[in-house]
Formats: sequence, structure tokens, C-alpha cells
Amino acid sequence: MAASAEFNSWLSSKLKASNADDGVFGSYITGILEGDENNEEKMEALEGILGAIIESDLEPFIKEILDKWKICHNREAELESKPKLDVEAQLAKLLETQKLTTKVEREYTDEERRIKEQILSQYSQLSESEHDDDDEEGGAATSSDPRLVKNTNFADVQALAREKREQAKLESQMKKEKDKQDREKQRQLREEKKEKRKTVKGERRR
Repeated sequence: MAASAEFNSWLSSKLKASNADDGVFGSYITGILEGDENNEEKMEALEGILGAIIESDLEPFIKEILDKWKICHNREAELESKPKLDVEAQLAKLLETQKLTTKVEREYTDEERRIKEQILSQYSQLSESEHDDDDEEGGAATSSDPRLVKNTNFADVQALAREKREQAKLESQMKKEKDKQDREKQRQLREEKKEKRKTVKGERRR
């Protein structure tokens, strides 16, 4: 059994408290504990090493080391025996959570909703005219060739693409409107600051 980080840290503190060099004695002790000997043989080996630096209560000191070693490695054995998580199942669950998150429509602020309504009202006329043009083209194609079968899948793809373009235009227009309003607010703030500075200078001259 290899020494765990928990045991090494504990042993280092224990040796330092006894004014022993943990760098030297620590490696000797862990080397003995990692061996295949039984507890009695390990105790004798530890007594030979620690007897020179531990003046009193040597046996309890060694017993405490052996007990701590056993506790740390029993804990590690329990952790290793626990079933590991199914990585693929966890990944699938994570992806599903992300999909649900992306489907949630983001909430607009009152100002953004107001801008969106204005743009929608202006954009609806253009959108309706585009639909009318498409209907006329579809009718002409059908009348010129009665054998032509309407491809609903293609029509759905076109409709989806048109909806995405409209949404992109709408988002872009909203951003432009908001940027415009932000610039106007900043300009007003600058004007107000200028007026305040002029007022302060006028009062100082008086």
C-alpha cells in the first residue's frame, strides 16, 4: 500500500512536533509501513528508527502511527470500492440540461420590449409584402405546370430561414435603437455637465 497524502501530512506534523526531521524519518517510516512484514515486525523496525529521537512514550507513539496508517488506507479502500459514475450517462444528462436551458426564451427589459414592439409594427408591412410575393410566385408556377407537386418540406425550410432572417434583422434593429438611445442619453449627460460647469464658473467669478 502506498502512503496517502493525508497520512504523509499527519506524519510530517507528528515528527515536527517531536523535533524530528520529517524529510528523513518520514521516508524511512513510510518505507517500513509499505512493506509486506506483519505489525510486530514493523513495530520492531520503527522502534529501531524512532528510539534515538523519542525519549519517552515510544510504544504509544509507534502504535499511533500504525493506527493512523490503517485508518487512512481503510478509508481509501472504501472510496475505491464505490461504483464509479457512468460518464456517458452523466454527459447525456448534461447535454439534455443545456438543451432545455437554450430553449428558455430570454426575458426582455421594459425598454427592450417597447423597442421590439415599435420595430415589429414597422417590419410587419415589409414581411407581409414578402409573403404576398412568395404566394404569387407559387401560384404562377402551379398554374403553368399542373404536374408540379408542392414540396412541403422545402416550403417549411424556406419559412424557417425567413423567420430566422427576420429575427436577426429584428435583433439588429433593436440593438441599433438601443445604442441610439444610449448615445442620446450620454450626449444629454455631457450637456448637463457642461451647463453645471458654466454655472459653477459664473458663481466663482461673482
